[in-house]
Amino acid sequence: MKNKERLVWIGIVSFLSFALILPNGSVKGISKTGESYLQIFHEVLSFIQTDYVESVDDEKLYQGAIRGLIASLGDPHSRFMDKDDFSQLQEETRGSFGGLGMEVSFADGAIVVISPIEDTPAMKAGILPQDRIVEIDGKKTGDLSLSDSIKLMRGKVGTSVTIKLERKNQKEPMTLTLVREMIKIRYVRSSFLEKEKLGYIKLNQFMGKDSTLSEFKKELAALKEKGAEGLIVDLRMNPGGLLDLAIALSDLFLKPDLDIVSVRGRGGELVRVFRSTSSGDKAIQIPMVVLINEGSASASEIFAGAIQDHGRGKILGTVSFGKGSVQNIYPLSHNTGIALTIQKYYTPSGKSIHGKGIQPDVLVKSVEPTEDDRFYIRKMAEKKMLEAFVAKNPVYSEANFQLFEKYLSEKGMKLSSDVARFLYKSRSNKEGQSPLLDLDLDPQMKKAIELLSVPKEGEKK
Repeated sequence: MKNKERLVWIGIVSFLSFALILPNGSVKGISKTGESYLQIFHEVLSFIQTDYVESVDDEKLYQGAIRGLIASLGDPHSRFMDKDDFSQLQEETRGSFGGLGMEVSFADGAIVVISPIEDTPAMKAGILPQDRIVEIDGKKTGDLSLSDSIKLMRGKVGTSVTIKLERKNQKEPMTLTLVREMIKIRYVRSSFLEKEKLGYIKLNQFMGKDSTLSEFKKELAALKEKGAEGLIVDLRMNPGGLLDLAIALSDLFLKPDLDIVSVRGRGGELVRVFRSTSSGDKAIQIPMVVLINEGSASASEIFAGAIQDHGRGKILGTVSFGKGSVQNIYPLSHNTGIALTIQKYYTPSGKSIHGKGIQPDVLVKSVEPTEDDRFYIRKMAEKKMLEAFVAKNPVYSEANFQLFEKYLSEKGMKLSSDVARFLYKSRSNKEGQSPLLDLDLDPQMKKAIELLSVPKEGEKK
């Protein structure tokens, strides 16, 4: 009886498959090979549904097939989003969502951190760009899709999640337990350096297009009104976002009719070249430095590439992430969607930064621990030494830092002074919002100020 049912089912499936064929003998948008494999797919599906030893969940089957289809592209940035994923994406674009606070991608069987987001559990825990998350709550990320991994890291505010991550140049994996928070992103922050007469704008993400563009312009105008004679645009740890916003912000600083970015599609075919406009609210004269690091990706690299190629300002920091592809979000039925890589972008000089990144004009590294520092940091973490000291000395001061160094020496922890200062000062700010500028911890910012403070010819400064 079962065999008869199977034959009837296969017959129905075959009929439905061929019913899709148009009068000219081909399925719309599908090749002959595609037609054959559609039929095979339905045949396999029918055997699973009728003969597999366990009962099956149809939704799970179909979603697995869709994810497998996209995974076969070998592109970590293309993905299927179920109802929850798609809803979360919409929350992110509005600037508020629950979780740990980091932008991630999938590569080589692990979740790779593009960038932690400022003032979030991920950043406070010291997670860095290029860290590889290999386990989430005991589940290996190599066995999970990107969206499933993201789903595991998200959850109810106040609950905890344990992740294991591998870090370049560190032999042993690190295990961290983080408490989920409501992630609210303030995209634009600024500061005026009175002594140096310099403006500083920190852009956390290229999101919230119209509001972010408006806020950026407002902050820029306020800095110029205060007498800023130079500008530092900080794109460190900025994972990117909207292409249109990257173009609009680049346009602010470029003379009219200059290439900002070109976009090429399948086969390298030129799709479009975006050029600067003659809009009246430009800032084309003010000297500028753009800060980037390994957490600067996508739209950040478009902006930095345009400024660099036209000699509009100096790019300072370390090599950026290298994400030179454009994803389009396609809403699908039943509140689902897909993110699909449709194009690659190129800087004005024709360079693709995909997998290579933007090379800074001035290479300056951030405070980085040596191998010995890492050894002692691990020892400190095992004994929760930093937490114990901060609990007794929560307010950072130079006097308390001297006490911290003495405390480390007594415990046999031979940390370099810069790293010790970084650890204590960054952790002492944990309960509140981190200060926007802190030159003690920021050699890249120090160098940017130095570059912009060089007196112009005929001036004394």
